[in-house]
Amino acid sequence: MKRTIIIDGMKTTTRKVSDITVGELKTIIHDVISEDLGRWRETLEVLANKSLMKQIKQADEDWLAGKKGAYVSWDRVKRV
Repeated sequence: MKRTIIIDGMKTTTRKVSDITVGELKTIIHDVISEDLGRWRETLEVLANKSLMKQIKQADEDWLAGKKGAYVSWDRVKRV
């Protein structure tokens, strides 16, 4: 069975899984874990920020209440 793999974060190749070296496998696992840890770290930073969480809660409440004026359109954001 062939799989597409990324080695050293850049080169994409298609090879048999059994042909992957231990070093390449370690690199792949490290890259995946590093990406996941980075995402979790960012998530935890947001969750730990009480002020930001309050703003998010308020935004959710505004959205549910239909307060569309509390939001900026994506087109307007892209122009900034």
